[in-house]
Amino acid sequence: MIGKCVNKIEMKGEISVRKRILVLFKRVLLLSLMIITGGVLGCFADTLGNILTIEAEDGTLNGVSIIKDDSVSGGAYVDGFDAEDKNLVLTAELPADAVYQVLVRYKTYSGDKTNYIYLNNIKVADYVFNDTAEWKETIIGQFKLKKGKNTLKIASFWGWIGVDYVQFIGGSSEPVKKVEFEIDRDINIGLDSSLVLTARADNAAEYRFFVREKGGEWDKLGDYSEKPSCIWLPPSIGEFEFRVWARKVDSDVEKEAEKAIKVSVLAPYINKPLLNPIYTDNMVLQRDIPVTIAGWSKPGDIITVDIANIITKTSTDENGEWFLEIGPFSKGGPYEMTISSSTETISISNILFGEIWLCSGQSNMAFQVTNTLNAAEEIINSDHPEIRFINIPQNTAYRPAGIIEGNMEWSISSPSTISSTTAVGYFFARKLNEELDVPVGIINASIGGSAIETWISYDNLKKIPKYINSANAIRNAEVDIETTQSPTVLFNGMISPLLSYKIKGVLWYQGEENWGQSVYYRLLQTFIKDWRNKFGITDLPFIIDQISSFSDQRPVQSAANPVERYKGLPEIREAQLITVLNDENCGLVVTTDIGDPSDIHPPNKQDVGLRSALSAFAIVYGQEIVSSGPVYKSMKIEKDKIRIFFDHTGSGLVVGKKEGLEPVKIDKKGKLTGFAIAGNDGKFYYADAVIDGDTVLVSADGVENPAIVRFGWHNAPVTNLYNKEGLPASPFRTDYVYTL
Repeated sequence: MIGKCVNKIEMKGEISVRKRILVLFKRVLLLSLMIITGGVLGCFADTLGNILTIEAEDGTLNGVSIIKDDSVSGGAYVDGFDAEDKNLVLTAELPADAVYQVLVRYKTYSGDKTNYIYLNNIKVADYVFNDTAEWKETIIGQFKLKKGKNTLKIASFWGWIGVDYVQFIGGSSEPVKKVEFEIDRDINIGLDSSLVLTARADNAAEYRFFVREKGGEWDKLGDYSEKPSCIWLPPSIGEFEFRVWARKVDSDVEKEAEKAIKVSVLAPYINKPLLNPIYTDNMVLQRDIPVTIAGWSKPGDIITVDIANIITKTSTDENGEWFLEIGPFSKGGPYEMTISSSTETISISNILFGEIWLCSGQSNMAFQVTNTLNAAEEIINSDHPEIRFINIPQNTAYRPAGIIEGNMEWSISSPSTISSTTAVGYFFARKLNEELDVPVGIINASIGGSAIETWISYDNLKKIPKYINSANAIRNAEVDIETTQSPTVLFNGMISPLLSYKIKGVLWYQGEENWGQSVYYRLLQTFIKDWRNKFGITDLPFIIDQISSFSDQRPVQSAANPVERYKGLPEIREAQLITVLNDENCGLVVTTDIGDPSDIHPPNKQDVGLRSALSAFAIVYGQEIVSSGPVYKSMKIEKDKIRIFFDHTGSGLVVGKKEGLEPVKIDKKGKLTGFAIAGNDGKFYYADAVIDGDTVLVSADGVENPAIVRFGWHNAPVTNLYNKEGLPASPFRTDYVYTL
């Protein structure tokens, strides 16, 4: 491949003819070497800069694609990182054994994306490419690399990025001559913000950061480190200055280059809107209860809200924040609302009152309507004026935020708007709207790949010993945020700003990222209690969508593979089941029969939404319906068989068959699958299972004294036990007590 040389040569004063000739000679020599080696070398500037740039499109492409684009470096970039076997390999010829910064220019497609980074076939990072629709440079890290040929591979994990180029910076024996300094936001920040300071030197470097209040003494923010960034939490309102020192790696001088920047820390209400941006035209507010409207103005200001000719007033607190209750209003609308302060008046229109559900979790909740089964038909038929939704932008924070950064607005369901919203949330809302004849508002706050601990507040997560240190590290800004992994950060950035918005319930679809973790049961319990406490609703309903079938490229459940041998998804499903069985305000939605063992994102979200609605009808809206499939109740040993008793058998147990979006059909000649049985030795055999009334008799050749039954106990279960209402049985094991 051919590398591109980026020369950053700064010449001051007169340059002798001899020196000019030497510079020209070196350039010609490097160009000749490139031609001789077929361009593998790339080229380095031997003065200020020391940067080797390699265009992504010049690499070895394995399943990824070149996209022509005149606006990027080299006129093209590489994308298509959407499967685990897809990767890009770049080769660079480095001039010396030295420490090099590795930089990637990239963009993402909807959210933070984690990809594997390999140097010389050794994985050096599960690197999180932070969400950006615009091209952005990020430093992967600094690494000791050898002279000569080196390879860098970017391999898909959570994929969906574009790569423009990669740079290797360093390799020079000269000291650092220049360091740049930037911050991640405007120089005027709020007291409730965090600030990320990032430095970049012209050589592989160590950095030390300082801060002082205007006119004060410099405080050191840490010792010299190869980490090029520092996180700062403002202690007070005022003017602050920051300084970074840089020196070459392993240098013992105090500093070789420095740079400074000034920042103003403003009062919390400054630069914030009169009305919290979660409240917009076309919104739905919760019916039949008082609801809260919120925003900001100067401290002590009088705020007036007028809706339906009902005028309500309040005043802002010492931080300039205001909250005001209106209503209750019964279902219906549309209404217009006017909000006034001493200096500003705004109006929002087309407001409905109905049912508000918060949809959250990871990628299966974020999964968009456009990717579902029969997507084109679903989108064409999505005109539902009483269904509204708002997609919350991805945001993280070290401390609970008061406002969500990014553009968002309530939209009316239609073919032009529905494609990019949560499919589960949409199909859930559609059924609620149809059955209850009320407007439905969906708040979609979901992030692919997110672990449950990212959605729990510090106040409650710190009660779990395993997370005390990591939660404190985030709260004190001691570590960088990893969007999908760092405890509390999604609660802080995406849920905390929503707490004033009254909701009816939560639809939760998450768990894959906590694969096999025994602590998930406690995490799920803590999560539910946490949100009930923070939203101020002690009986806030949660509808939990149980994790579907996924084999992770291993065999599915079969006679040869009757139970999962290692911790995985069965433990997550069990934690979800136990949580629901011990909480009357929780419902469980079983999805193992509508998954795809080869795809962790099954496209049948219609049935997930429908079953979620059935659960809500029974638990939240008091309908006397069959809303659940069979759930294990107890067992009884009968000689060489075990009899399994169930709750939620509905009109009776059946062998069922589910195909696509068709309703479950009774398979009168079918044989029950998914059962395994063992004696006290714990050796499981694939079992014969027969429906006997509202029970199932389980046995197997080779198990004369049975003790344990497991059903669907596999990452990719193959099961077909339903009730006649067409709802599947939840996986279970009898060697566990399912009550607290």
